Amino acid sequence: MRAGELLADRDHVLVALDGPVAEGLVRGPVAARLRMMVAEDRLPRKVVRTEDPFAVLAYAATIGPATEHAVYAQWCRIEHELVAAARVTPGVREAFAALAAGGTRITVVGSLDVGAIRAFLVLHGLVEHVGRVAGRSGSDPAVLPPAPDLVATAVLTGATPAEACAFVGTLPVDLAAARAAGVDAIRHRRPTPDPDAVVPTWFDALTTARRA
Repeated sequence: MRAGELLADRDHVLVALDGPVAEGLVRGPVAARLRMMVAEDRLPRKVVRTEDPFAVLAYAATIGPATEHAVYAQWCRIEHELVAAARVTPGVREAFAALAAGGTRITVVGSLDVGAIRAFLVLHGLVEHVGRVAGRSGSDPAVLPPAPDLVATAVLTGATPAEACAFVGTLPVDLAAARAAGVDAIRHRRPTPDPDAVVPTWFDALTTARRA
């Protein structure tokens, strides 16, 4: 089954934030910014060198719960900055509208703070078509892609069997999470620097299927 036919045939479509919905989500030195909050004393080498925010958060927890909470809150604020600077992927509004018009449920999935994901959808007028948002709601990295937890929970919350769902993603970890949850995955390809290159997108495929 082709991508467009797959999307048009499913009752619930889960779409990854990074790529299919938002472009330019450059995370940058998040860990370095968080590290500044716990840098009064000499830090362990692995914390000094890490680019993983979870590693900094874990170290903050060894200082105390108040420090851990403050670092996590700062992390969420940084992610709100990231989504404010990101661009909406061209064509996604039309794709969401087409899916919603056909009665398809839409869930946006991402590893960012769930509030930051929702803020992006509101900022770009996408929230009216999105029934649910599945994102990070705590400090446990084990539930994030490539683990299937976010996708599996979204499927369960949507009260739709996995075989009636489809997932659209760009990042390998997101696609792996969908497959691990038993959901058919469609890869959305990022635009290339070549202006003459034709890169099929998930919403192009959807439009073709709707017209057929």
